[in-house]
Amino acid sequence: KVDLKSKLEGRGANISMSMDSFDLAIKKRAIPRALKLERQLTKEEVEQLRVEFEQAIDEKKFRPKDKPVTIRVKKEEVEKLKNLGI
Repeated sequence: KVDLKSKLEGRGANISMSMDSFDLAIKKRAIPRALKLERQLTKEEVEQLRVEFEQAIDEKKFRPKDKPVTIRVKKEEVEKLKNLGI
């Protein structure tokens, strides 16, 4: 599980926020070593981590430095969508 906010308990592996770093960590088997696993990651686990890591990178790019995001919508726009059945 990728934890951007460092809230999860337990061991972790710190990886720079780039897919090249992730790929290198997988290639060198750094993640299981950092987590002190007595086995290697399965292909399914690697793919799941890859998806979560890509999403984390996208979120960081969208919200740099964990700044809150404010979305403003005009009431008229909401009414238009409501009238269209969306």
